Amino acid sequence: MSKPKILIDVFYLHVAQTGIRTYMMSLCREVEKNRGTELDYLITPDFRKLENSVFFKGKTAKWKNLSFQLLYFIRKQVVIPFLSYYHKASIVFSPDIMSPFFARGKKVSVIHDTFFWDNPEHYNKLWLNYYLFFLRQGLAKNGSIITITEFSKARLTQLGKFQHSSIRVVYPASDLQPVISDVGNPFPFRYFLHVGVMEKRKNLGMLVEAFAKLAEEEGFQDCKLVLVGQRGPREALDDFDRIRSLVRQFGIEDRVLFPGYVSSSELSAYFSHALAYIFPSLNEGFGLPVLEAFSYNLPVIISNQGALIEVAGGAAMILKENTVSSLYQSMRRILLEPELRESLISKGRIRLQDFSTLKFFLLLEANFKEILDA
Repeated sequence: MSKPKILIDVFYLHVAQTGIRTYMMSLCREVEKNRGTELDYLITPDFRKLENSVFFKGKTAKWKNLSFQLLYFIRKQVVIPFLSYYHKASIVFSPDIMSPFFARGKKVSVIHDTFFWDNPEHYNKLWLNYYLFFLRQGLAKNGSIITITEFSKARLTQLGKFQHSSIRVVYPASDLQPVISDVGNPFPFRYFLHVGVMEKRKNLGMLVEAFAKLAEEEGFQDCKLVLVGQRGPREALDDFDRIRSLVRQFGIEDRVLFPGYVSSSELSAYFSHALAYIFPSLNEGFGLPVLEAFSYNLPVIISNQGALIEVAGGAAMILKENTVSSLYQSMRRILLEPELRESLISKGRIRLQDFSTLKFFLLLEANFKEILDA
């Protein structure tokens, strides 16, 4: 008797970056390592060929964006349905959110967050309506949803858009292990670190203000703030100019560094020697940088935001309020309380173990079996 076949569509790797890319690559690698289970997996197209593809990535010409959207639509609504019947799929799995209208077997989409509904003003209205229409239609019949935190599940349930679809939580793999780095310190001073695109939702203005307050204090003159990352991908989301303006306003141009995009070896050096990682974001579906910081044995300060609190699992300092004063006090404690630093580092190392690639794969496969039995 043949095993149920899971058809996994990874075409979106052509453009995927940050969290979704990590999710898809972790999934593909773990599937390759675990061939021979009770389910048969088919990954299409070959993820190895797409891993380093850059043609559609980054700041691309408008014709490239439109070309990808067209190819993506054809892929979802024509190619994947054909492949599902050709390979006799039991489940069509879409880790990039969108499921096809029609397909053989059951359809499972991963909805990573609720940004489309929480911040519709950040997206082109026509494109957003088109995208959400196809998302709902793809899951309307025989569709299930997997999301990445209980926080995201609660938000999706509140939206009431998917009352006919079951919603399940599977923590993604961080694909990270505790790091012992021999990379030299890139700076001759102590510094707090943030890594990520300079989007408004990242709340970096609050971080700059809190650091400016800290910088005024006696004994902290050697401390700096390092903000690694590029501008936001779209003008409506970008906060880079305002952040630079705040730095000038507080007169701390020599205390706040903007390295921009850095290589993986440079990033490893930044993580390895920081005082702490600070993540003041107001809206996250998961928050992979929290786990990255844990892997480098860094204490972490996070905003009072549901997904970040869930991912940190009690291993990070949580702001009592998302205010400049609360963040300033937390940064000050990191500097003055070595016992607190060591406690957070220890808890972070333990928490990281909950996000292994094997745990991710086994839980995902268990959910596939439940969906097939339902």
